[in-house]
Amino acid sequence: MSDEQHQTWLNKNVSLYRRMSKDLRADLLRMIPEFIGKVKWVGHEDFHITEEIKVCIAAEACVPILRLKGGMEIYRRMESVEVYPKDLASLGKPGAAGDANGRRVRLGWHWAQVGMEDGHDGYNLVIHEFAHIIDFASSDGKADGVPRFNSYSETRDWEKFVSQNYEDFQRELGKDNESFSDYGSSNEAEFFACATESFFERGEQFKREWPEIYDRLKNFYGMDPLLWADDKRPVDVSIGLEMQADPGPKTEELPESTAEEELKAKVNPEEESDLLDVKVDDRGLGSITEYHASGKRAGRWELRNNDYDGPWRRWNNKGELIEQGWYRKGVREGKYQLNHSNGKNRLEGAYRNDLRDGLWRLSHDNGKLKQENHYQEGDLIRWEVWKTHDKSEKFGLWQ
Repeated sequence: MSDEQHQTWLNKNVSLYRRMSKDLRADLLRMIPEFIGKVKWVGHEDFHITEEIKVCIAAEACVPILRLKGGMEIYRRMESVEVYPKDLASLGKPGAAGDANGRRVRLGWHWAQVGMEDGHDGYNLVIHEFAHIIDFASSDGKADGVPRFNSYSETRDWEKFVSQNYEDFQRELGKDNESFSDYGSSNEAEFFACATESFFERGEQFKREWPEIYDRLKNFYGMDPLLWADDKRPVDVSIGLEMQADPGPKTEELPESTAEEELKAKVNPEEESDLLDVKVDDRGLGSITEYHASGKRAGRWELRNNDYDGPWRRWNNKGELIEQGWYRKGVREGKYQLNHSNGKNRLEGAYRNDLRDGLWRLSHDNGKLKQENHYQEGDLIRWEVWKTHDKSEKFGLWQ
């Protein structure tokens, strides 16, 4: 198939392609045939995968790796792309637009097409799922928000970046945040995938709201979508006719982990700020206390055998408790609570083996319930959004 035909299809269907610079488009066109030939293409529910569909999916799958160190080798474990007409409901996953593990990606074509059509709305199913593949490409084969790096120091630096910004993002839930999907609060893997979506599609607003995350992703992906042109073509409303009713929060299936639990990095006092007071004895027993610039206590964690173990708390610069939870042998375990600035509960739930589990509640600053999420070993399986105190909408899998 000629480059001219590929260009015609991409100009018609893929907003990100229309926005990219000429040199990036040229490199993308060269990469597409390699990707198409690399994977097995499987259509389900009598869905026929045309060459045009392959080119469009391949183009978006290759966008994140265009300037990424390793290029196509990042997808070395990829075996197949499976496409369904709309979503993954036939797999017992109603509302799930797609999912991924280290070997394959499954996509609902309807939602993939919706994501392609608008390159500014922050929703892009293909980019999202292939961000998971980039995540899975790490040496431990696990999707945890930490992709592959060439050295331990780079990996450790990225782990710190993800840990800090993921927790910051969780604390911002419920505030005005228009560039970054709340679905990114599910776990570190979804944080990375949702951030990647926003990076490529909502650059200006994402940079304004989350500048550190944007700059990190710019350095990682080796591109700056802020420099790309605006896509002036109107969105084809016919694609979204089935979306006239609010579909609720985005519901990509959580990625499947295929590796053992990663070892938690220990604190190295020599690398930490002067605002940290580390008191740990030779047996690894003690505590870490963090302070605000004013000298007031900002956080405290207990350690046993050089692992976080026991209660931990964070305070604002007024000395008011804003967040608390528990660690057990280095992983989050038990109750978690995050407060609004007025002291009322914003988010509460429980962790089990470092994963959200059971019922989590999100509340307004007046104490009224906003949303209830139900997790099972880290998977968000169903949720209920309260419009008023006596009216709600349910999404996901309800019996």
